[in-house]
Amino acid sequence: MASTTRNSLSPVLLVALVIAAAVASGARAAAPSVEGPEGDAAAGKAAFLICSACHTVAPGGPALIGPNLHGVLGRDVASAEGFAYSDALLALPGAWDEAKLDAFLADPLAYAPGTKMGLAGIASPEDRSNLIAYLASLDEAPAGAAASLPDFGPDWPAGPGQAEAGQLCNSCHSLAIVKQQGLPRDSWDELLDWMVEEQGMAEQSPERRELILDYLATHFGIPE
Repeated sequence: MASTTRNSLSPVLLVALVIAAAVASGARAAAPSVEGPEGDAAAGKAAFLICSACHTVAPGGPALIGPNLHGVLGRDVASAEGFAYSDALLALPGAWDEAKLDAFLADPLAYAPGTKMGLAGIASPEDRSNLIAYLASLDEAPAGAAASLPDFGPDWPAGPGQAEAGQLCNSCHSLAIVKQQGLPRDSWDELLDWMVEEQGMAEQSPERRELILDYLATHFGIPE
């Protein structure tokens, strides 16, 4: 019966069937590369713990060693307020999208030679996809949501400026290092200037800087 059916098909119909099968097969093969696996935002949030040493993600959060990353997807490259970008990033046109972020995270120095980004690069495509999914999920926060600063615990004495000082200092140093300084307020002020000028720390707003200096001088300083 099968042989009779095949013999009864015209050559034109046979060619059409072969072409249709080839197109369908090609479409099925191409689909995975077009759609790609979606990143896992929860896994990306866990992976971001390392990034949080230099970046904040709360809406309106301050720049630390790196810029605030809330809303980075769709934002013009090198445009976050309060951060002094390298010439390498300032020269890049356009806005960050998933493809650009993926390439940058894979090898920052290759993507933007001269960047101040200290990350050597994330080799795993899955890890990069997860991080990008997490950053994208931050855009779902309500518009105008207030920035929230973490509580750094009882080892940091309670008081005005605790969260701000803890967030800034913990980006590079342990609490033990901060305690060892024992500096008067003027010396803390000079140290912050040095961190900005020599270590690449982002300049803090005047109000935030005053809070940090008052806190450090009160709890980890000596009388002037």
